[in-house]
Amino acid sequence: MKSIFFLLFILIFSSGVPAQVINVPGNAQKHFQERYQQSTDVKWQNNVANYSVSFKNLGASCKAHYNIDGTWDYTEKFIKKDESPEKVKEAFSKSIYRDNKLKSVVYVENADKQVLYRYEVKKGVTREYVFFDPEGTLIKTNSTL
Repeated sequence: MKSIFFLLFILIFSSGVPAQVINVPGNAQKHFQERYQQSTDVKWQNNVANYSVSFKNLGASCKAHYNIDGTWDYTEKFIKKDESPEKVKEAFSKSIYRDNKLKSVVYVENADKQVLYRYEVKKGVTREYVFFDPEGTLIKTNSTL
């Protein structure tokens, strides 16, 4: 009987304990705080090979990615299709991907000072990421199942 109460005690009190403590490198935290001072709803994740932080910045949903050493890699800002530059919207509408189901549009800035627009499209079970520069030039694609 005592063992049943002990197990019940452990189950009740262990459910309120966080599953994992994330030790984010100091330089990643400093970069994030300096660059995204007005961010809210900040949630860090340790993805084994890197770190990411989801947050809201001036009302927009964003996600910043950091290398394992804490250096910034890139940031994604989720936008509406009509928030893309006209040249990007036009390039997408003329691309072979125009008839695929549009899942999301993301404004991407990276450590190489590139700005890209990533269109996530889906056709059947295949998901494709299509990247355009601000001038509407197709830069690259990645496909996943």
